[in-house]
Amino acid sequence: MRRFLLFFIITSVYFSVAAGQDKLISNEVIMTRIKYGLDFMYNYEFKKADSLFRIIENEIPNHPVVPFLEGLSIFWQNAPLNPNNSDAVNMFIQKMKKSAALSDEVMKSGDDYIEGSFFSLVAHAMQMMYYADNDQIIKVIKHIPYSYRRVVKAFDLKDAFKEYKFFTGLYSYYIEAYPEAHPAYKPLLIFLHKGSRIEGLKELNWIANNSVFMKAEGLFFLHHIYLSYECNPRMALNYAEQLHELYPDNTFYLVHLIFNLFVVNDYEKAAELIPMLEQQKKSDDFAQMMELIFNGMIEELVNHNYKVSEKLYKKGIEMAVEFNPRVDTYTALAYAGLSRIYEREGMVKLAKENKKIAFGKTDYPCILE
Repeated sequence: MRRFLLFFIITSVYFSVAAGQDKLISNEVIMTRIKYGLDFMYNYEFKKADSLFRIIENEIPNHPVVPFLEGLSIFWQNAPLNPNNSDAVNMFIQKMKKSAALSDEVMKSGDDYIEGSFFSLVAHAMQMMYYADNDQIIKVIKHIPYSYRRVVKAFDLKDAFKEYKFFTGLYSYYIEAYPEAHPAYKPLLIFLHKGSRIEGLKELNWIANNSVFMKAEGLFFLHHIYLSYECNPRMALNYAEQLHELYPDNTFYLVHLIFNLFVVNDYEKAAELIPMLEQQKKSDDFAQMMELIFNGMIEELVNHNYKVSEKLYKKGIEMAVEFNPRVDTYTALAYAGLSRIYEREGMVKLAKENKKIAFGKTDYPCILE
């Protein structure tokens, strides 16, 4: 994933403080329904989630949260969502556009401003992340309708609606971590509002422990940050385990837990979890692709059956074409495995070629070093 691009998204989102009455965040009944609906959705129990979302739609039919939840459900029902699935992509984008449009109407009217600005932000951010994850960078840039000078005002809103801590936490962390990892960008960021890696992680942890809307995303970003910028896979594993414990039927989170277990060399536990992917692979091509790659790693790293491992890696890479570039991080594991196999066999050129491909595809280069 190109999650680092969210850094540019966050520095361009629109915020402004204004007074208003909030119909959603003060309604405990609806917020509870949303919480349970999201928990069902993230656990791939889509029928249960959609039933709750329909109840919410009947209660607040013109609220931007309704199309946002519908779009999010489409996103996860088709995860990993990519351009090859044009029907699902179009439905997802249209739902998010509708949520953003309703949010803009709310903000213009002056009613429920905090909620309107929040859902405008998340609806735009979800679209941007989809485009970023699929290397459609021009669409990311064109999609940014907001100016930097207002992002700082987000920090004034988080006390009124603590879900904003997801965005202020990301900003605080990335504004410091990104230029450290990419020094060429430092001159461009010198005049921007300062952040704090420590404060950013603190706020993301608050989201992971307390949020209704952004809990799963908060946990996943923490997992991503510790695997990439912090290069601390043991800490990352903590968040991957929490995600799997909360949402055991979520294939995507299961994949990241197994992924992380391989990174910390816990092959035994990884092997115990792979059968859970095998149970889903008949109806889920993504699960089948990952089952091939992970079994390839078991054959290589545990059983030392290099010929079988090579075949499994290549089959996994072949299946990944359907999802590219969305699954580059996962195929990087297969290319790294092929590189090790070819190096053992004295095929130096092939080993170097596959290693280069692996490093070019992953968001987590430190785990391949």
